[in-house]
Amino acid sequence: MQPDLSVIIVTYNSRQDIIKCLQSLKRYGNDATLEIIVFDNASSDDTADRVANEFSNVRLIRHRENVGFARANNLAVAQAKGRYLLLLNPDTWVDDDLATALTKFLDAHPEAAGCAPRVLLPAGSLQIGSICALPTLELLFYEQLGLSRLFPRSQRFGRYRMTCWAHDEIREVEHATGACLAIRREAYDAIGGFDDSFFMYIEDVDFSHRLKSHGKKIFYLPSAHVFHAGGQSGGQMAIQNYLELYRSFYRYFRKHHRRGEVVAAKLILSLGLLLRVIALVFASLVESFMRSPPYWKSRRQQLAGHARLLWQHWSY
Repeated sequence: MQPDLSVIIVTYNSRQDIIKCLQSLKRYGNDATLEIIVFDNASSDDTADRVANEFSNVRLIRHRENVGFARANNLAVAQAKGRYLLLLNPDTWVDDDLATALTKFLDAHPEAAGCAPRVLLPAGSLQIGSICALPTLELLFYEQLGLSRLFPRSQRFGRYRMTCWAHDEIREVEHATGACLAIRREAYDAIGGFDDSFFMYIEDVDFSHRLKSHGKKIFYLPSAHVFHAGGQSGGQMAIQNYLELYRSFYRYFRKHHRRGEVVAAKLILSLGLLLRVIALVFASLVESFMRSPPYWKSRRQQLAGHARLLWQHWSY
């Protein structure tokens, strides 16, 4: 019998996270028939071995090299058999039957190409930015100047992260995070899945943009929820990850915007980075005046990292 839902989880050195994720799916995925596929991106820890030893119901794909998030999802989806797909991060977990809620919504709403639940932080509060508008120069400017944080309830300044809305009703959204997104297989295939040229970051934004360009709709489903820790696969190399983020962001702008807008985006991001450097310098001076050497050492590391980002991100 064809599964209702193929759950696709891409892992990279995510041993502790994936165990918790799979245990929660096993405990709470009772009503919908699930196919769970774990695609391991050549982890150097024992992620794949732990999955193989502890979860006989999971289909494990061990890949010999790290091909990135986008391509890994495409390779896993090619082997999936479910009516619907659920793209899920390894650092997520559930405490209710999320799979059934998403499946029933897609069954009842043929106009929906995909749907996303409420994404919660580990403590249970809403993860801001899990649904948002597609990036434009205007929204990027508000974000980098901090206006979206200063005026989160503003219809203009809060639009990018959708902080101007209570997240309490079903509605169409421009973008939902790839950390947890249910999608119709035919919609996924219609746009060719993820763009493999995105190794890490922004591939889900590009995915949402192409869905919207093809007239397909993503809906937010607040009655369902998932917990998301966030940033667990690569936190050891923060600067490199930020550089990869900028690389992917500029690739997105080159793909969907005019050349001049790419330059403008770099200028806006440079302004944002410069403002952070100024804020760090000011904080360092205050801490130095208050004679807090440990904090000053930490600030120096942050300053060096931001200065490197400011210099290197232009190469992308």
